[in-house]
Amino acid sequence: MEVLFEIVEKGIGVVSDTIWPVFLPFMLLLGLYLTIRFIFRIQPQTSRKSNLKFKNVIGPASISLGAMVGTGAIIGVLGSLSKLYGNGQVNIEAMAVWGVIGSIIMVPVSYCETVISKIINMTPKKYIAAFIGPRAGMLYCLSFATLYILGFGGFQFSGIDSVVTIITSRSSGIMLTQFQRYVFIVIPMITIIAGIVLSRKHSVFINSMTYMIFSAVMLYFIFFGIFIARTTSFMPVFINSMMEGLTQPINAMLGVPTGFILGMQRVMQTAEPGIGAMAMAAVEADSKPREAGQIALIPTITTILVAIVVTSYITSYGMHNGYFSLPAGGVERLGGYFLTAEKVTGMFGLVVLCIFTLLSAMTTLLGSYFYLGQLFDNSETLNIGIYLGIITAAGTLAVFGFDIIFDIVDLLLFVVASLNMLALARFVSSKWTDYRLAGYDKTRKVI
Repeated sequence: MEVLFEIVEKGIGVVSDTIWPVFLPFMLLLGLYLTIRFIFRIQPQTSRKSNLKFKNVIGPASISLGAMVGTGAIIGVLGSLSKLYGNGQVNIEAMAVWGVIGSIIMVPVSYCETVISKIINMTPKKYIAAFIGPRAGMLYCLSFATLYILGFGGFQFSGIDSVVTIITSRSSGIMLTQFQRYVFIVIPMITIIAGIVLSRKHSVFINSMTYMIFSAVMLYFIFFGIFIARTTSFMPVFINSMMEGLTQPINAMLGVPTGFILGMQRVMQTAEPGIGAMAMAAVEADSKPREAGQIALIPTITTILVAIVVTSYITSYGMHNGYFSLPAGGVERLGGYFLTAEKVTGMFGLVVLCIFTLLSAMTTLLGSYFYLGQLFDNSETLNIGIYLGIITAAGTLAVFGFDIIFDIVDLLLFVVASLNMLALARFVSSKWTDYRLAGYDKTRKVI
């Protein structure tokens, strides 16, 4: 089985590592084009100004923030940092600045896709089918469902697995084997999730977690504030290493820096700009187009800060002080991260990280079922069956083949984002004229 997993992992990895360096520049240019054209020319003619309403911010933003952070703000970024180090980039801190550079282009895309989806009242599935073709729409649905349930779900099972394994090891001195982790951690979690979904109470459960997630994120920021305050002397070291990695990158194909590719992948994975997740949720929300776009920016920007900057800084500090090393396995990476937090902030940091990981994991795992219902017009019973099957596969791979999940996520991020952004580009190029505001002067020239 291990040999089969290794073959599959290498095959998917080769495809992903080939595609990203070639098409990443085109994706960024496409994002820049549709952002500039929509915000400065099309938005004024297709939507009205609107103010943020508090009632529309807290709930959706908190749930979105919890789901986004849960897609790998710690686990996914640690995996990329490990991969970057394994590729020869000693100054892994560079990934933080590369991620921020990429997010300057991709964050506005998140705003645009959300506003556009509200203007045309279509989910990504529908506007991709309308603007590109039905087959493209179906490919998007299949890719997104696999990405979110298998890929992001696998990250969550890995996080839960790691947290329980670390706590068990610290409290009893027992290190669980892979099989024991699968039987005593993953299978019970799958059973709990199945019970919630089969009871048709998943939406109630997610809504009840809104303020808990918001509180967990706030605690995480407090923890990081304490961490920064106690490690101020390390800040110049971090910045220096970041700049060295930026000026002396390890390049992939066509000279594209590996850190830039990995940084962009994690920005798209955690903050979800360009993949249509925010647009999908916004269509059913009780908010105006521009208001929905502004709401989308809150969790997007916050998640990038949490995922890229915070995780990179804590990891860098831990490595420089010998608390853990890279490359390493999933449990070892998270264990070293938790140890670093505990060494600096004490038990408070360890407790916050455990709560943060578990709550965001549950939100993401249950939230992925919501997206399945949005993507496919199947009966609820069939959707539940599909969901539980994929979730079981995600839990299995999280323990026995986590690297496969990592490579699947990177590949599907490209497929999903490409289809979504091409459809958005088609809209801003020609289709938008059908959605001008009533009474707008159509003789006015636009680019």
